[in-house]
Amino acid sequence: MNIAIFGANGGTGSELVKQALERGHQVTAIVRKPESYRLTHERLRVTAGDAMKPDTFTQALKQQNAVISALGVSSFRESLKPMTFHRETAHNIIEQMKRQGVSRLVCLTSVGVLDKPIGPLFYLWLIKPLLKHKYEDMRQLEKTVRHSGLDWTIVRPFRLTDGPRTGQYRVAANGVLDDAGSIARSDIADFILNQLDIPQYVHKTPAIGY
Repeated sequence: MNIAIFGANGGTGSELVKQALERGHQVTAIVRKPESYRLTHERLRVTAGDAMKPDTFTQALKQQNAVISALGVSSFRESLKPMTFHRETAHNIIEQMKRQGVSRLVCLTSVGVLDKPIGPLFYLWLIKPLLKHKYEDMRQLEKTVRHSGLDWTIVRPFRLTDGPRTGQYRVAANGVLDDAGSIARSDIADFILNQLDIPQYVHKTPAIGY
C-alpha cells in the first residue's frame, strides 16, 4: 500500500513511518524540512510539504492509497492561544486528496474535544480549560473531516506517552472511553495502520487507551 504521512517527524508520525515500513508499505513522509529527516529506507520517500500551503504537497499525494495526518501543535504556549491550524490543515489535505483521487484518510484529535468530564481532576480543572482553544480547533477539524465525503477515521487518543508497543489497548467506537489514562504513540501507530489493513472504523471516531 502507498501511504502518505503528514507530521512524520513528530513522535506519533515517526512511529507511523517506522511501523508502516515494517509492514511492507511504501511510505511518503511529508515534512517541512526533509533535509533534517534522518530515517532512510528503500521504501521511504521524504518530500517537502507544508500542510498550510496546499500547492507544496499536492504532487506528493499522487497514486497514494491512504493519507494519515499526525499533525498537531506541540508547543504548550501556542496551544493556549486561539488557533485554526488543525481545521485549516484538514481542509487543505482533504481538498488535495480529492484532487488526486485519494479517498482513505485517518487523522488524530484528542478525547479533550469531548464535553464529557473524562480524566483526572487536575486535568479537568486545570489543563483542559487552558487548552480550550486547541480543543475547539480540533472539534472544527472533526467537523471538516466528517463532511469531507472521504472514507475517514478520526482517532481520539488519551494522554500520549513514549512507551513500547504492546498491541494491547482498548477501543471505543463511539469516541468515549471513560477510564483510560494514557496510550503510547507506538500503540496509536499500531492501531492506525491496522485500520488501513482491515478497516473497522470507517466514518467513526474511535477513542483509544489502555
